[in-house]
Amino acid sequence: MALSEDDLNAVLEDGIDAQNPGKYADLLTDLQGNILRGHGRDHSVHLFLKFKEGGVNAAKEWIEYFAKTYVKSAKQQSDEAARYRKEGISGDLFANFMLAHDGYKYLGIKPFKMPKDEPFRFGMKNESVRNLLGDPAVDDWEEGYKDSLHALIIMADDDVMDLLQGVNQMTQGLRQVAEIVNREDGFILRNSKGQIVEHFGFVDGVSQPLFLKRDIVRSRVNHCGFSKWDPRAPLSIILEKDRNGQTKDSYGSYLVYRKLEQNVKGWNENVVSLGKDLEVEPELAGAYTMGRFQDGTPLVMSDTPSHAATPTNNFNFENDTKATKCPFHAHIRKTNPRGDTGRAPAAPSYDQAFEAELNHRIARRGISYGDNDLTHEPETGSGLLFLCFQASIENQFNFMQAVWANQPKFVQVGVGPDPVIGSPEGSQNWPKEWGEEATENIPFKLWVKMKGGEYFFAPSISCLTNITSI
Repeated sequence: MALSEDDLNAVLEDGIDAQNPGKYADLLTDLQGNILRGHGRDHSVHLFLKFKEGGVNAAKEWIEYFAKTYVKSAKQQSDEAARYRKEGISGDLFANFMLAHDGYKYLGIKPFKMPKDEPFRFGMKNESVRNLLGDPAVDDWEEGYKDSLHALIIMADDDVMDLLQGVNQMTQGLRQVAEIVNREDGFILRNSKGQIVEHFGFVDGVSQPLFLKRDIVRSRVNHCGFSKWDPRAPLSIILEKDRNGQTKDSYGSYLVYRKLEQNVKGWNENVVSLGKDLEVEPELAGAYTMGRFQDGTPLVMSDTPSHAATPTNNFNFENDTKATKCPFHAHIRKTNPRGDTGRAPAAPSYDQAFEAELNHRIARRGISYGDNDLTHEPETGSGLLFLCFQASIENQFNFMQAVWANQPKFVQVGVGPDPVIGSPEGSQNWPKEWGEEATENIPFKLWVKMKGGEYFFAPSISCLTNITSI
């Protein structure tokens, strides 16, 4: 029996047990890995493809070969993780395969069989999408992102040499059917304590929607329960039925990919300057901007770092409704309001607003690129390869970026945009009374710059392994 709508909308007490999945067995076998939880490898290579003209049949045959040879299912990913915990044997080369809308068109997939999300069909370069997100003109993107993209391959491994050898071997056949129009090499960046951080030095990946039992149990233990914040989430916020899947439980997920360059020197200088203006230490000034200290301590819980090995995620803003501890504009509060929408004047009711808020969550799978030395302060060439999975680009990433991060009036008038990822390029999102010059002195223009990206869909494995017959 196929999974029902209730199964997809349910928030399970302990999540899905991937080792004993029960009715979710077919789903996990046909779903690509890296969606319900990150692949966990330290290094990755991202290859952006454009298939060769007139080579549809050859491209389909190659996709089937790649899927059967390299792509990992969610079940395989879980089994490898379990084997590592028991026997210390690491998983081998990991791979995903995604298609952009232009890729579906190239392969001759009929429109009614394509993923239906409107932004996906438009593409990230579409003018209306760019205006909504406040993205730079396509002419200002990096070359590898300017033209039409058909597909994205992600390959990952803990051993960088094994990864590069695997990529080189795989691309020998790939180059017969496709041009690699862009390549990004990513890595996990760690601080001196071994914590995963991004280039500004803040612990990353602390707050994620959780779907699997092991992740939920671990979060419950590490964060002393879910009394203030429950990270558990239904499958409905991350999975979309794959119309080309071959099983009753064939699902995929939409992937948003954005290359975000970080100006580390500019960030550090602005944090110091802000600290002087506020007469506080730079680490507190940075926390006012991010919403957490670099070690992950939530500002709403403490005005000093806790230096905990595992920063807590069990908090909300119910005791900081005036934002006297954590500013409304802080990055983590802008992108995860944790109930602020229910307290807004226009909210229909707290419960309704909070439920809608939870449905905007995304599953982030980003990785750093560029300089891997945290003692350096690169101004260009380093940053985050931002990836996130969701069931609806329109209702999740695009909503979060346009309505929350970019919007100066969220959650109330005068808050301003998210100082980390808010886009001053999106002038249509600013109040008219601010005037055209309103963005001229916004310091975050120096910190994060969008360099290019695209929307993709991660098809079910049965779709990929049978694509010659679709």
